Amino acid sequence: MVAGPGAAYICDECLQLCNEIISDPTPFSTKALELASRPPVVIAAPQSFDTDRSNLTTSNEPLRSVTLKLEQKQQGMTLILHQLQYYQERFELHYMWIRPPFSSGFAFVPRIIFFLKDNTGTQWTGDRGGILIARPDLASGPNNAVYQGSARFRPLPSPEAHILTIRAADPLGQFESPAPQPWNFEIQLL
Repeated sequence: MVAGPGAAYICDECLQLCNEIISDPTPFSTKALELASRPPVVIAAPQSFDTDRSNLTTSNEPLRSVTLKLEQKQQGMTLILHQLQYYQERFELHYMWIRPPFSSGFAFVPRIIFFLKDNTGTQWTGDRGGILIARPDLASGPNNAVYQGSARFRPLPSPEAHILTIRAADPLGQFESPAPQPWNFEIQLL
């Protein structure tokens, strides 16, 4: 087992699969979709507490937020990108996903996979810790469900980056017939 943050541990088999996915040039390979469909396993483990927190440089408050208001619809689903938040060493993309509701007892945590690229050629892949929260209060009826989430990326775009191209896909949609095309957005960075 490889120790991660908090009580997260990754087994050798999953670590090997992740390395194969990273080496695969295809953004939505069969192995990536298989890994994304696995239910998470959480193992509680004791944590060591560091009493000296003066060295922490990250904050929960963003240094800068940019409102986006971008929306695209396809095959009965809507993806809304509503904010970019910049932190000291990372940036986050906040979004809402409107789609038919997942069935009760659904064991998979719904996610969207992202591929980002700026005009300097820098690329970011994956969801990097994105979490979706169901928001039934925002749904307009029983045929819709709203999921609110964010995706985290490192490092920050360089100061020379002026355009950010975002591709997003529902990994479960790849099993539908026909499979939906990825959403495509372009953002001007100021």
